[in-house]
Amino acid sequence: MKKRGIRTARMGSYKGGTDILRTFFIVAAAGLVCLFLNHAGVMKENVLMVFLIGVLLTGAFTSGYEYAVISAVVSVLMFNYFFTVPVHTFAIMNSDDVVLMALFLAVSCISSGMTARFRKQLAIAEENERAARRMSEMSEKFINVTGKDSVIELGIRYIQENTGYRAAVSLQGEAPGADPQESGYIIFPIGGILQKIGVLKVFTNDKGLSPEQEIFIRAAAGQIGIALDREMIYSEQEKTRLEVEREHLKSSMLRSLSHDFRTPLTGIIGDCDLILTGRGTGDEEKDSLVKDIREQSMWLTRTMENILSMTKIENGTDFIERHQEVLEDLIYEAERHITGLRKLRKFQDSVPEEVVTSNVDGRLIVQVLVNLLDNAMKNTSEGGNIRLNLSYQNGKAYFVVEDNGRGIKPGMENHIFGEFVSVNEKEPDHKRGIGLGLAICKEVVEAHGGKIWAENRLEGGARFTFWLKAEAAG
Repeated sequence: MKKRGIRTARMGSYKGGTDILRTFFIVAAAGLVCLFLNHAGVMKENVLMVFLIGVLLTGAFTSGYEYAVISAVVSVLMFNYFFTVPVHTFAIMNSDDVVLMALFLAVSCISSGMTARFRKQLAIAEENERAARRMSEMSEKFINVTGKDSVIELGIRYIQENTGYRAAVSLQGEAPGADPQESGYIIFPIGGILQKIGVLKVFTNDKGLSPEQEIFIRAAAGQIGIALDREMIYSEQEKTRLEVEREHLKSSMLRSLSHDFRTPLTGIIGDCDLILTGRGTGDEEKDSLVKDIREQSMWLTRTMENILSMTKIENGTDFIERHQEVLEDLIYEAERHITGLRKLRKFQDSVPEEVVTSNVDGRLIVQVLVNLLDNAMKNTSEGGNIRLNLSYQNGKAYFVVEDNGRGIKPGMENHIFGEFVSVNEKEPDHKRGIGLGLAICKEVVEAHGGKIWAENRLEGGARFTFWLKAEAAG
């Protein structure tokens, strides 16, 4: 602020010196023209008009009313000295000359005053235009900015750039931040549509504000309030949208659980009733019933594991416990959890000759493989082909699960990893599944720093591929 005051004072001194020089040259030029006209025989009354023009030019090209008055006084003295009898003296013998000079002074002062007022109005209009341009620019910036912190930062920056004063914003319900170390400040309210949002502190060091500065700061506070109100409304809308989506997902999950759990539970109860009532007395019949009970129970177990895993993922908890694992062992562990994988399907697996290890959560990677193999079982008919391949290349282990089943519905390749989305939802023989398995696969793989994707095979069926960071032992 001190530097600005010094710079303003220097500019004022420079401008004052320029105005004095302009006044001198205009009056001198008017005098020379009058001497020329007088020598050419022009009457002194007409010559006086040239001096009047000089006074008007002085008022137009200088910044103060006083320079025009000085020009008028000097012009009267020059007129008296050069053009009134006796010439080359300041004595006046003719009373008409006194009246003429008095009228000249009156007209000069009136015209100078009007010129000065016009210049002042012009300066005010230009300042208002600049202020309107600054406010328009500020409004445009606030329209495009997003985020509470960005809105506050933009408002503070505009205030400092246009007033030279630092500022701080305190919002309702938030702890006040560190204020700049100025001794005095002025508070401006920041209001929203329905309530007060906070306050704007402008640190002036008890110097006060000019009317223009106050208008600008109030406008900035208003823009901050509008932008913050918009952010709050958007935040509330986003929360409402997420709540609606969450409730929709919960409803979908409950509907799926109630529908899909009923089928295996009904089957388990029915098989148990047959065994207990003795209607399934043969050994083969009992083995078949027990095998069916075990298959249904395994499905329920996998479903509950998926639900628990998804709950941990959505809660944001650290659900990964990494250990160095042999990936071949994880594949064999996953295969054991799929009932009928080798008996009911033509299943093949292949692993690299070298031992491949990775720092992963073995339980979760097994769950990913189980979900992919179970998905392949659901979407292939009995006797269908399923293949699981593990390969190692450039520090990455690639898992590929493919089948010759129904494949993925066209256009769904990028959507099937969402929650409650199944590969073939609308197939008439669609088997049970709440649509969490592939979503969990995606979350687990990406949490390990890998990537998973799905595609249809040219020969028919689907192919699911994911990779993890790994290393070859030995």
